[in-house]
Amino acid sequence: MDLDNTLSPYSTDEATPELKAWIDSLKAAGIEPFLFSNNKGDRPEIFSRQLDVEFVKLAHKPKQAVLHQVLARKGAAVEDICIIGDQIYTDVLCASIAGAKSIVVRPISLKNPLHALRYGAEAPFRLIGRIKEAH
Repeated sequence: MDLDNTLSPYSTDEATPELKAWIDSLKAAGIEPFLFSNNKGDRPEIFSRQLDVEFVKLAHKPKQAVLHQVLARKGAAVEDICIIGDQIYTDVLCASIAGAKSIVVRPISLKNPLHALRYGAEAPFRLIGRIKEAH
């Protein structure tokens, strides 16, 4: 799972009780949550500790090298994973190139004008996804 603007806004280093409960429910269902972030700072490790999950920072999505390193280390097959994120050009594209499933979520916040521009450029692809879901 992506972290920034997917699980938590950029503005906080504190996992909400709701996020913790959701992660715990995934674990209880036999799903292994994993933070897979392009973030180069401390946030992935901070959230990893709070949520008791493994993490990778500097994943360089949509590039594939780090993803395949994680899969090899975990002994996981690409067809058994799903990448969850808020960005089409990184998270969804990474999954698509790898042949994995993906779930795109609405970004938590668009307060930063640069983020708003980036999401604006993704709008046509998000619309196509909604149209496909309806059929």
